[in-house]
Amino acid sequence: MAVVPSAPPIPLVIVAGCPAEFVAVCREAGARFGVAVRECDLRSLRPTIAASQPYAVIVTEELYRFDTGSFDAVIRQAPASLVRVDRREASDDGRRRLLIEAVFESAANEPSSGIRSILT
Repeated sequence: MAVVPSAPPIPLVIVAGCPAEFVAVCREAGARFGVAVRECDLRSLRPTIAASQPYAVIVTEELYRFDTGSFDAVIRQAPASLVRVDRREASDDGRRRLLIEAVFESAANEPSSGIRSILT
């Protein structure tokens, strides 16, 4: 019987509470870089993170400020990188693309290392 090595898992980025156009650009970047994108709401965020071990979680700054303690605790347990996006980044096409490209390129190239070193 031959042993076939399993493929490495596909990196996952979770997008929560972001505008539809932001999610669409994330899906486009995910397809280009081979990174899965999962959109979820605040209620399903904790179980989704626990079940899927994402590389990064992208949230709006407003959503993060709604419950900073819970977000920080969930991210520490994951462990995943938390990327907080303000309104200007989410609505400005150029800024949005730069941010998303950086996150997804990092996920594709170094899926286990996190993105804390490039986004703070």
